[in-house]
Amino acid sequence: MNKKILALILGLVVILGTVLFIKRNNTSAGHYTIGVLQTASFPALDDTMRGFMSEIKKELGDNLTIIEQNAQGSMMQAQAIASSFKANKSISGFYAIATPAVQALKSEIKNRPIAFAAVTDPEGLHLRENDSNITGATDMADIEKQITIMRALLPKVTKVALLYNPGEPNSVIIVKQMKIALDKFGIAYQDNGANSQADVAAAAQHAAINSQAILIPTDNTIASAFPIVRQIADKAHVPIIATGTAEKEGPLMQFGVDYFQSGVQAAQLMKKMLVDGIKPMDLPVVAPSSSILISEKELKKFAIEIPESLKDSISLI
Repeated sequence: MNKKILALILGLVVILGTVLFIKRNNTSAGHYTIGVLQTASFPALDDTMRGFMSEIKKELGDNLTIIEQNAQGSMMQAQAIASSFKANKSISGFYAIATPAVQALKSEIKNRPIAFAAVTDPEGLHLRENDSNITGATDMADIEKQITIMRALLPKVTKVALLYNPGEPNSVIIVKQMKIALDKFGIAYQDNGANSQADVAAAAQHAAINSQAILIPTDNTIASAFPIVRQIADKAHVPIIATGTAEKEGPLMQFGVDYFQSGVQAAQLMKKMLVDGIKPMDLPVVAPSSSILISEKELKKFAIEIPESLKDSISLI
């Protein structure tokens, strides 16, 4: 009798252990860890992060762990973070914010999905080739339209300064498009390069002295130091035209994508890859809606009146 009871107890223990094992495994299988690599901290990229977090929490709820790292504008730091992410086998997928972040992750992560946002030229970076594990949301803007609007706002401008980091591929592609558009309007331009945040003040000073307006592409280096650029431009009484800084105290014109929406779209793509099992190459790169933001404060400062042709297509801030 004792043997039968003992056998029954042992059987129950085995069954209970099996149930707990299965339950634990099922919980683990339904839980996702996402490694986030953000290139730097400034409003546009911070908005991209907020959009991603808002949406991914809706999609995955409590079955989510986020490991967040910020490279603080350093490509070397981005590469080191990507390497540490590669070694962490618990990470299910990766979110790259801006071009340096996705470049670093692309070099390290080959068999786990990567979603990106705030990347200007995915094609030029070869992110979508050979059964790639990468997809995301681009922030490429309609540069010809931007220059056309600038011309309407500043019809007397004959020379502009292009302020950017020539080492950022995203900036280089935008600047090339800017130059083509400027040539069409017969507007002269001058390159002003800043290879790091330490160079921004000197480059901005040179740009402000030698131009009637400053043009800034989607550039992480310049955006990280935008308050300095604005201060120098204000002192020289030179307007700034920027491609998506997302600054509250912004330049005369900001033209670019909705970065919060960009983050939302990246989260939706991440869910499709992680939960639905869709291959990244079966998910096309998406583009958020773009907007034209004009600063009322800057309009008054430069005594600019908005042409009737633009009033229906812009937003005043």
